[in-house]
Amino acid sequence: MAAQSATLAPARIMARAWALFRERYAYPKVPFRSIGRACFASCLKAAWHEAKEIVRIAADGAERIKATITRLKTPVHRVGLSTSFREDAADMVRRTYQIRILTAALALAA
Repeated sequence: MAAQSATLAPARIMARAWALFRERYAYPKVPFRSIGRACFASCLKAAWHEAKEIVRIAADGAERIKATITRLKTPVHRVGLSTSFREDAADMVRRTYQIRILTAALALAA
């Protein structure tokens, strides 16, 4: 329960929101006034969503999370033919995001 409350701590969520803001909008290279509050609000919503998702996934148990991480880290089969499956950039970003969330949930579950 203490780990769950630490994950949902407002200071931690605000720090993650600022990290997302720096990643998405190149802050502080681009001034805040030109980006706007709505953009920061979207980052804050994303940070809250991540924290809630981490707590939800951590309830599944460490073994199930480890199995999911292993499955996501296995490379997609490619044989070099034009008909073979190719993973596009959006899928690779989504997979990386899922692995990051699952790794944080695993630390919370353990």
